[in-house]
Amino acid sequence: MNHERAFNGPTSLDLRRGESWAWIGLASDDGLNRLRVDLLEALDLLFIELRWSGVRRICLSDAGWMRGCGRNFSAGADLNEVSLLNASTADAFARRGQRVMEHLLWPGWRSLTLISGAAMGGGCDLALAGQERWGVDAEASSGRGHLKLSHPAALHGILTGFGGTVRLVEVLGETGADRLFQGMERWGTRQAMEAGAIQRRLEFHDVHGEVESYLNPPSILQAG
Repeated sequence: MNHERAFNGPTSLDLRRGESWAWIGLASDDGLNRLRVDLLEALDLLFIELRWSGVRRICLSDAGWMRGCGRNFSAGADLNEVSLLNASTADAFARRGQRVMEHLLWPGWRSLTLISGAAMGGGCDLALAGQERWGVDAEASSGRGHLKLSHPAALHGILTGFGGTVRLVEVLGETGADRLFQGMERWGTRQAMEAGAIQRRLEFHDVHGEVESYLNPPSILQAG
């Protein structure tokens, strides 16, 4: 099934969709998939539409994985936009980000975040909001897709406000959250797996098929 462009922007949204599942891909020319105001608004609206239409399994990833060759999950919020926020617009920006994270955690469906390349700051928040989280090992020949999971916000003296500091504790426990947030550690797939940030490690060439199997599992025949 071909994918369609669901939203156009500096970071766009590609969409593949079945009867009860959807695969959402982040796409940008520079490959960093920054979380801008317009993107968060588009994601919020798209998640609402998918929920009401009966979708029960979703995956969020870099759009390249729909074609078998993804890059970065998200390098986080656009710092140029963040620098222009004031008290009023910062509150709206944070609340929109929190709504997007809450959609991923909605108990009415199963959500998967496929994490590859850079997943930093707000991108780390978004990645860890998945109910299921899979990390991609780098392509052996080029190193492409090597996971860099980190939350360097403290280095800039800022918080994303997306609820990631709460979610980090839920997923990693206090010790793991301190390592990632206060210690500003950077984790590859092995460290992320050991800490509980991801639950599966996928080889580069297995990603597309594994995600399709997750979204549209084969029917189980009932005996009798």
